[in-house]
Formats: sequence, C-alpha cells, structure tokens
Amino acid sequence: MSYTFSQLSRLYNENNFFELTSSPEGLYFLKLRSLARKDYYLHLFQKAQISSDNLGVKQYLETLFNSNISSETIHDSINQIYEAEREKRRANEQELFRELYKLRVFDWGGIHENDINKYLVDNYIKKITNYDNLIEKVDNEILHSLKSFVLCSWYNNWTSIIIEDIFKDHHRILPTVGQVKQVDFFIDDIPFDLKVTYFPKGFMENQRRRRQLKIKEISDLKEGAKKFSIPFDKTRNENDLLIDLITAFTESSNQDIQDFYNNFVKIRKNIINETVQQPHELLRWLYEQQGSQRFDASNRLFLIVVDTNSLEDSWKLKRDYTLLKEKIEEYLNTRSFNKDELLLTWSFNNNKYQSYTDVLFLLK
Repeated sequence: MSYTFSQLSRLYNENNFFELTSSPEGLYFLKLRSLARKDYYLHLFQKAQISSDNLGVKQYLETLFNSNISSETIHDSINQIYEAEREKRRANEQELFRELYKLRVFDWGGIHENDINKYLVDNYIKKITNYDNLIEKVDNEILHSLKSFVLCSWYNNWTSIIIEDIFKDHHRILPTVGQVKQVDFFIDDIPFDLKVTYFPKGFMENQRRRRQLKIKEISDLKEGAKKFSIPFDKTRNENDLLIDLITAFTESSNQDIQDFYNNFVKIRKNIINETVQQPHELLRWLYEQQGSQRFDASNRLFLIVVDTNSLEDSWKLKRDYTLLKEKIEEYLNTRSFNKDELLLTWSFNNNKYQSYTDVLFLLK
C-alpha cells in the first residue's frame, strides 16, 4: 500500500509511528518532518534546487514531499545542519561538564512525579487556610522544593543533550534537527525516541515479588535496622528513609551489618543481571506502565544507567562522558537493528499496540 501526504499527516497526528515506520513513504515523510523549521526547509529547497517562491511556510513540507527529492539529498541537508549546530555545542562542552559536576545532590524536592501547579495546589493552596502559615510554608518549604526541582530539571536537560549528541555523532545515525514528535534520530531507517532513565523501582518490586521477597526494598532495610538496633526516623517519606538506611548500613563498621547489606546489594545485582540478559519483560513493563497523560506508542530506545553498587547514585553516570561514549559507540558498532527482533507487542487500557524498541544498559 502506498500513502498520500494527507494520509501520512493523519498517521503522524494520530501518533501512529508503527505504521509510519513500516512504510517507505512514512519514513520519507518523517525525515522531511524532522527538518520542521523554516530556515531548515529553505536549506533543503536550495540544496535540492527547488524554488520556494510564492509558497507559504505551511506549504513547505507537502511541496518537498511531492518533489521526490532523493534520500541522499535529504540526509546531506540534515547532516550539514546538525554539524553546524553541533560545532557550537562542542566548543562549550568542557565548560558544561565543569558546571554539571557542581551538582552534589539529586533531589526533586517532592515535585518529580507531579505537575508543579498540581503540587502547589494540592499541598498548599487547597490545604492551608491560615495566611501566616502559608507565608511560612512558602519561605521554608516551597522555595526549597522549587529550587530542587529546577536543579534536577537543569541537570537532566543538559545531560540529555550531551547523551543525544554522542548518539547523533555516530556515522550510523541520522539525527533530527527540527521539531518532530517522538523522534530523536534514525538508526538504519528506524526512528527512535531516546529515553534516558534508571532501573525502575516498580520493576524491581515486581522481580522481588516473583522471588517471594518483601516487595519493597525498604521493608528489608527497616527489618535489618530493627535487628541491629540502628535508629531511624519513622516520619520520613520512603525515598528519604531509604537513603537514610543505606547510609547507616554502608557506614557501619560492624561486620554483621556489612554482611546484611552486602546480601541486600547482591539481590539487587542478581535482578539487574537477569534483566540485562533477558530485557524483553522490562521493555514491555516500561511501555505498559507509562502514565496516561504522557502516553504514546513511539519507537523507543531506552538507555538505562545503573550503578550496581549504589542504585541511588546512578544519576551521576549521566555526566560520565568517557563511560557513556565507550558504551554507546560499542552498542552502535555491534547491534543489529533487525525489525523482527525489535518488534514488541504490548497493551495499554485494553488496547494492543506494536512498537520497535531496544535497550542499552550502561552499568558501572
């Protein structure tokens, strides 16, 4: 089946990336769509020696699509634009790393899983009636939370750009340069949305349940703390308390306490290693457990960074340029992107979906 421009536009607007990816016309459309900026389109018009006179900006994409420009010309145009912009980032890369190293603590301040507006409305605006109490909360809590949120968002933004650039610098990658939904680059003509993340807490709990362990890791640590008479603050939220207890166990010189914690880490490593060997279940979990507000069925390439000795410090690996470059290049040099192997069938809200997906584990 061949597709018209209007049909492909409809598939794109409906986020039907599987069908787009599965047709030559769909891939051609996505590559042109990935140039979606006026100056980028004009660059391609000029390179392909096609006149853009008397055309409105909204007509650019359809005109280019119907002009049968060779894929080689499109690729050359994209790569030239990317390299010109990359050169500017490359010149400032060392300075950027210098700044990223200044972040010592990665703490979202309680806002990570929520919209900022929702967080403020639910926790303060609708909860507090006393004006002076609200002012005190603003000064002592809200400003701290917002600062933490901004710092973590800043760190994630710039490390994501660095990681994307490592991928896009590789000869096997066709980057995107304009505004295109759910596509960061193409590998062997497969469009991928890059997702940089950590080993999921929820998936870890699923695997612990399967092993008939306490589902939550913190339950094991609290039990160990009681056994060894290690004091802890029961009023702390789970995430903070987990860090408190890990700190207590790792800093203890008591051999029995060290043995207990080493076994805790061993269980973590076993689950991680088994997942690395057989990642299919994790990939399905990542698709099926996504939030409904940000739902999409795009082709995803997951980069999962894991400090196997301290999962809580995995965030630091996103600024370990040497490790990132080594592992990403090794992956791109050796991985076969066979569509049959990458095809994943999954469910969401009782609907079936198909996507092309893969995972690269960056372990330390």
